[in-house]
Amino acid sequence: MSVKQILGKRLRQIRTEKGLPQSAISDVLGYKTSSYVSDVEKGKFIPQPEKLYVWGKVMGMTKSQVDDLVVNVKMEDIGLSDPGFTIMFKEVPNMTAEEKESVIRAYEAVIKARSAKGKKKS
Repeated sequence: MSVKQILGKRLRQIRTEKGLPQSAISDVLGYKTSSYVSDVEKGKFIPQPEKLYVWGKVMGMTKSQVDDLVVNVKMEDIGLSDPGFTIMFKEVPNMTAEEKESVIRAYEAVIKARSAKGKKKS
């Protein structure tokens, strides 16, 4: 599953848990139909951050919770499930979303480098 698909699935899950119809999100975002929300939830694309924050607010989420959701989705996408690593994000309260993104990018680079190194040995 891609980041777009995982995020869409999570957004749909949160929305339905809150008992909100797609129209509750699309109306606040200024869309006449729910097709935008449907497309995001199907994993066709990721909303721009401003729209994602509004979406989260409609669902009762803070900006920080939305940022954490995106980071968690990206971690899941790259298969990062080490509890020690994920706890680090929660125990470093002053780490910004940008810093979290940088750590994830660095981890992805290590994975790619290991993969390339493994291919050279074969």
